Amino acid sequence: QTHQHINPSDEFFAVPYFCSCCSGEFDLLMAAASPTQAPAMTLPAAMAAKVAPSPKPAPAGDRKVVPVMTDADEVVVQVQVQAELHVLAVDDSVVDRAVIAKILRSSKYRVTTVDSATRALELLGLGLITDVNMIITDYWMPGMTGYELLKRVKESSELREIPVVIMSSENVPNRITRCLEEGAEDFLLKPVRPSDVSRLCNRIR
Repeated sequence: QTHQHINPSDEFFAVPYFCSCCSGEFDLLMAAASPTQAPAMTLPAAMAAKVAPSPKPAPAGDRKVVPVMTDADEVVVQVQVQAELHVLAVDDSVVDRAVIAKILRSSKYRVTTVDSATRALELLGLGLITDVNMIITDYWMPGMTGYELLKRVKESSELREIPVVIMSSENVPNRITRCLEEGAEDFLLKPVRPSDVSRLCNRIR
């Protein structure tokens, strides 16, 4: 025989009951379920609720690499892709322009090519090309040489922070020294090789 404790605040209703032992009929008082009472949690559900980990907030620091757990427990890594660096290549030779542009693009640089130093200054001065991270120019060109372009860039308050690299097919020591003293980042001998471009990576801003 079991006993059920009665809560005075519960509501009850009568249910007819026939007892086969004593051949008697009487009413059972049944407690009405409270509309606000939550259903009892089964043991498996209670255990699951107890051991379920609470979600952790995302880190507020570096967000460049973010691991994400999927339903299949696979890690998805989101990586911020670095924007392409922009190089302005200046050479009056069609062949040399094509060669340097191909090497730079194979190294994942964005390249704009022009055929004269005058044209390069025009585009830079008018803002027709922007976000230039480096200028690479031939030394000897008609009209304005690469050395003169270097001097004009370094004299400009708006352009002087752009690294300038000089190229030449002639290995003339005093010419190299003069360009480096004027502010050139490097002096490359033609033909320019991919290893030369790799060396310039740290010089690009």
